[in-house]
Amino acid sequence: MRKRCLPCCAWGQTGAGSRTGRERREHMREKSRIRQNRKEQQERFVNAAIGFIMLVSLGFPGKYEVIVGEQGDMAFQYLSFGLQIIVMLSAGRNVMEWRLVDVKLRYWSLYLMAAVFFAGSMAVTGYPREQFVTCVRFTVLLLFALWLSENREPEENLRLFCMAQAVFAASVLMFIVLYPDRAFVREVGEHDFTGILRTKNNAAAEVSFGLVLQAALYRIMRDEGKQIPRWFVILSGAQLTLLALCSSVGALVYAAVPAFFVLALSRRHVRGLPLGILYVAGSVGFLIAVQTVMPLAAPVLEAVGKDATLTGRIPLWRQIIQVMTQHRSFMGWGFCMFWRDRRAVALIHTAFSRYSFMGSMTTGAHNVLLELWLDTGLFGVAAFFLAMLVSTSQIKRLKDAQYVFCAAVILWFFLHGLLERAFSPSSYHTLSLLMAMGTACKKPRLQGRRWIREEDREQPIGTEETFYKKEEEI
Repeated sequence: MRKRCLPCCAWGQTGAGSRTGRERREHMREKSRIRQNRKEQQERFVNAAIGFIMLVSLGFPGKYEVIVGEQGDMAFQYLSFGLQIIVMLSAGRNVMEWRLVDVKLRYWSLYLMAAVFFAGSMAVTGYPREQFVTCVRFTVLLLFALWLSENREPEENLRLFCMAQAVFAASVLMFIVLYPDRAFVREVGEHDFTGILRTKNNAAAEVSFGLVLQAALYRIMRDEGKQIPRWFVILSGAQLTLLALCSSVGALVYAAVPAFFVLALSRRHVRGLPLGILYVAGSVGFLIAVQTVMPLAAPVLEAVGKDATLTGRIPLWRQIIQVMTQHRSFMGWGFCMFWRDRRAVALIHTAFSRYSFMGSMTTGAHNVLLELWLDTGLFGVAAFFLAMLVSTSQIKRLKDAQYVFCAAVILWFFLHGLLERAFSPSSYHTLSLLMAMGTACKKPRLQGRRWIREEDREQPIGTEETFYKKEEEI
């Protein structure tokens, strides 16, 4: 039987078709490489933007205004604000997916807190323009913190924070070399170290915060069997050196207690601490104790050469409580606006001599709870406590890395907030706390008798009794 042969034109068409197919596949691979490169470039930009935002929240440029000018700090603040919005918008794959607010029900208590701060402050403030800007900045910072907790793992956020800390520490060391007279100032003692920040307490708090975050990152990397990078060790040494220069016992305690908690204790002991209840009960109990127990112990403390007033804080707190029980107890003077109002500040100064430091002091209440009461009233304090309790209600069921991050930040904020204020609309205190509260909200949900995490909805990890056993097996 005679075989049928294809004509030459048919062979030519088949070859052309094959070449076209190869070209098409090569074209698709090239487009894929271009998309991958764009994605990597976008990721590098987002990481750089987040690092810059964290750096500014730490207080940069600070005293570098001698170089960038008096308006330089404000320019950095507004650039950071703009980058927060850009980073959140960049989460979408295209323009149609751009959205600034990605509302999720599990964050309802944090949204409620922001709404109470915003509405209550605008209702009572005597500075509507400044108040509006402050509330908008706080709201955007809250949304940005929730975006970070939603889209980034705790290790990634800690690594970026530590990189920002490294840049900040390098800028401080450079400032010491360039302007030693400005880095060491006469504040309370002789040659107090302030670095590029305004006060000794601010510098010490920033360093202690950095050490706590490094301890948390080390714990997470150690549990996952990862190698500790060299820059991490260098940064820890630099931070310890700066902490020694600060000569602050309080900052040493702020750093040591949370670091010991996340490093030395086992998983079972670490998970057993109810952080939300500890924060609320400890903050209120501390103020009650210093107003009742400290006056009784004053003779003993003074006999051994200790200050029974906590460097004048106890008389200040007593006066603040008296003022707030008589004026605007429920609404306050507006978020971050009390110390801007001269008539309000005069109410505090009336209890002290006109020529004393406390009679002219305008640097804050030196306590987070009292500062929040002055600004937002009892309604704001209640909203903050509710957000703290709701967000941490199931914190023991988080993943290990998530719990370590939340524990480190909340413990540091709790201890630091006992003696200092730490709730401004753009600082690292507020950003890190909101990130921790947002991360704590990512708890598993109970469906029947099974705990299911948000990211593992299709793969239940076991019953409540076997939760931790399954966690270790994973």
